[in-house]
Amino acid sequence: MRRALLALLLLLAALPAQAVDPLRLVSGFAPGGPTDQLARVMAPVLGQLLDRPVVIENRAGAGATIAAAAVARAAPDGNTLLIATSSFVITAATMANLPYDARRDFEPLYFLGEVQTLLVVAPTLGVTSMAELVAMARSGRQMNYASAGVGSTMHIAGELFNIAAGTPVAHVPYRGVPPAMAGMLAGNVHMMNADLPVLRPFVLDRRVVPLVVYSPRRSPQLPDVPSAAEVGMPQLDMSNWYGILAPAGTPQPVMRRLEAAFAAARVQPDVAPRFADGGVSEPMGADAFRAKLAAEFDRWVPLLQRAGIRAE
Repeated sequence: MRRALLALLLLLAALPAQAVDPLRLVSGFAPGGPTDQLARVMAPVLGQLLDRPVVIENRAGAGATIAAAAVARAAPDGNTLLIATSSFVITAATMANLPYDARRDFEPLYFLGEVQTLLVVAPTLGVTSMAELVAMARSGRQMNYASAGVGSTMHIAGELFNIAAGTPVAHVPYRGVPPAMAGMLAGNVHMMNADLPVLRPFVLDRRVVPLVVYSPRRSPQLPDVPSAAEVGMPQLDMSNWYGILAPAGTPQPVMRRLEAAFAAARVQPDVAPRFADGGVSEPMGADAFRAKLAAEFDRWVPLLQRAGIRAE
């Protein structure tokens, strides 16, 4: 690890310096959410390594497509980057007439990591297992779930539950994770799926009830919560990843410099423990991220189109 980090830092120093324009990291989600939090952990260290200001721009709404469109239109000069999540692929599969081509208009730069998805319900619902939740949702009772917006991973996770359980739980979209969580805690919605690190504090203080991890395996952060395979719903397999995308056509020397900076920042003492504490997996460089992104498109686009899930 030390040798790899040294090589990255040497590359960073050797490449030509950029102009002192701010580096804009554009997020499609509201301030305070998990994407925003990870970006703000990285930004100060990244700015020091690049010797330039790093600014987080939150352009929430429309399943993060507003932010993606802004970056797709930006000059490919390394000054504007997208903080993408799994919803980047989801929207390509569920939204018609996007103002950009998700496969052609972006270049994978760095993969920050991914986290598991957790399903929780309100304590007032009175259920403590997936079997009880499914039975209630099938009973004819009107039920709903919160999401961070149409086309978000939380939206798709909720619809995956409906498909797996054969239930009609209604979707209630909010403008980001924090307002969705507020709606959940206020009792305005019955259930929600979100990144496990986001929900874990509310689980620990018993403000929500965890039912299942959308994964073949349990989470070490919440080892008492069963996996999807254990509750007989292996099709509930979904994580949320975070990665950095640049506009297509960004020069390779600029891409290499930025990749080296993100790689160096990700392992710094002020950053790595914060990601680890949040349950975020190990990062990957541009080549591995490119392969993962292609695999994500290959999985989700046909799956969601077959399921008829559309973001109107």
